Amino acid sequence: MIYLQIFWAFFISGILGYGGGPASIPLIEKEVVDRYEWLSLHEFSEVLALGNALPGPIATKMAGYIGFEQAGILGAVVG
Repeated sequence: MIYLQIFWAFFISGILGYGGGPASIPLIEKEVVDRYEWLSLHEFSEVLALGNALPGPIATKMAGYIGFEQAGILGAVVG
């Protein structure tokens, strides 16, 4: 069930986040912090800072990290 939730959370933000990673960050926050309560707002801001510090797409790195924290390596792949 957790894998379906991870997939659905990042699928919704990916589909509705027109404009790339920075545009989908509020949508990811809504899903991860408010809906599923996987992270607190403070933890989410730290994940966002880490995603900004590393090269590559922000939303992809955040999805992988949050998926890994929730369900291990398979969760990172699903995210």
